[in-house]
Amino acid sequence: MKTFFALLCLLVASARADLSTHPVFKHYIGTWKASGELKGEDGKVTTITEEWTGKADGETGFLIEGTRTMNDDTQPFKWTITHNAGADSFDAVLTGVDASQTIRFEGNASTVNLTLELKAVTGNGSSSITVQESFPTEAKDVIEAKVTFTGEAGQTTLEGTIKHEKQKAP
Repeated sequence: MKTFFALLCLLVASARADLSTHPVFKHYIGTWKASGELKGEDGKVTTITEEWTGKADGETGFLIEGTRTMNDDTQPFKWTITHNAGADSFDAVLTGVDASQTIRFEGNASTVNLTLELKAVTGNGSSSITVQESFPTEAKDVIEAKVTFTGEAGQTTLEGTIKHEKQKAP
C-alpha cells in the first residue's frame, strides 16, 4: 500500500506543469509590446497595439495582463492560462473590463515547434476565434500571433497578424 501511495504521489507531481519552466511559456515571461492589424471581410482594418506582462502563476498557471488599444479605444485585458494535466491541454480565459467580456479558449502548446494554439467557440456554437502563436526568431523575443475570427457560416470575418516584441526579460 505504501508503494502504491508513493507511486500515486509521484504521478500527480509529474503531471503538474510548472509554466515558468515550460518550453513554450517560459519565453512569454517578461514585458512585451505588440502591434498589428486585423482585416474584416468588408475590407475594414482594425489597428491593434498592446503592452503586457507575462508571468507564471503558481505551479500550473500563467498570467498575461496589460492594455490593448483597438482603433483608439484602450482597455485592460487579462489572460489566465492553466494546464489541464488530464488532457495535456491548456484552458485560457480572456477577460476585459468587466465579466461580460469573458471568452474561454481551449488549446495546445507544442513543445517541439514551440507554438501555442487557442480556440474559442463563440455565438451559437458555430463561430469561433483562433489564435496561433509562434516564435519566428532563434532569440524567442518575438511572438507572431495569427488571429482568425469565423462567422456562423464558417466564413472568415476578421483576420490578421499581431507582432509582439519583448521589451524586458524578467
